[in-house]
Order: sequence, then C-alpha cells, then structure tokens
Amino acid sequence: DASRTGIWGVSLGGYYAPRAAAYEKRIKACVALSGPFQRSADFTGRPQMNVEASRVRSKSANLEEAGKVAVRFSLAGIAKNITCPIYIVAGTKDRLTPHAQAEKLAGAVSGPCVLSVIEGGNHVVNNLGYRYRDQTADWMAAQL
Repeated sequence: DASRTGIWGVSLGGYYAPRAAAYEKRIKACVALSGPFQRSADFTGRPQMNVEASRVRSKSANLEEAGKVAVRFSLAGIAKNITCPIYIVAGTKDRLTPHAQAEKLAGAVSGPCVLSVIEGGNHVVNNLGYRYRDQTADWMAAQL
C-alpha cells in the first residue's frame, strides 16, 4: 500500500532517511537513528576503522579530500522541509555522531517530532536496544 510508506535509517542511513523525507512527500513517517545533521571534515577522535571507511567510501585519495566530501552531507536548510512525523534516536556515548546532531535535526524539522536521547547509548544505541527498538517500531506502525 503506497499510501503507507515509511523510511528507517541507521547510522549514515539516519542522514539519508530524513533527507529523503524532506524531498519525497509520499513518505508518511521517518525514523532516524544516529544519523548526522552535518558531517564534519574533522576525523579527530574517531576510530581508525571509521576514518579509513570514510576515505574509501568517498573515493578519496586522502583524508583532506574525504573531509571535503564529508561536509557536503548536511541537512541545514533542508530539514525544514520534513513535514511527516519523525522519530529521532541518539545515544549520549556515540563516538561517531554526537547526540547534539540529533538535537539539531529535531529543532529544524517542520513536522511532528519525537526525540529520544538515550543516556549511555553508543553509536546506533546497540548497547541499549531495548530502550528504543520496540518503541520506534510501535511508533512507525501507528503512523502508517
């Protein structure tokens, strides 16, 4: 049933899902989990595996190039176009996407928003999944 389309994004998908919802009005609800509002060119403090993955995935020869690609990932000026209900989840111990990114997204959307910042949650809050998985699934079902 195309009138009941939801989107759910995890990690970088937590960036792409809200971005899609901003442009595709057939999306009726969105869940964003640990996605960035604005990626950074600064890789300081990130796990080396993540830094190298960012370089390779961006097809960059070095970190300077990867940083230039990273900053193009931004919901600034776009998030206001999100009018469908959105449920945003972030963890306070996320080393890849600080929870302040989720707070920025929540403050920028135009539609109904649930923001769940989970104390002690790591990236994608895998360590405390019981704190959001059922809630977000039930929420999505109710929206659709």
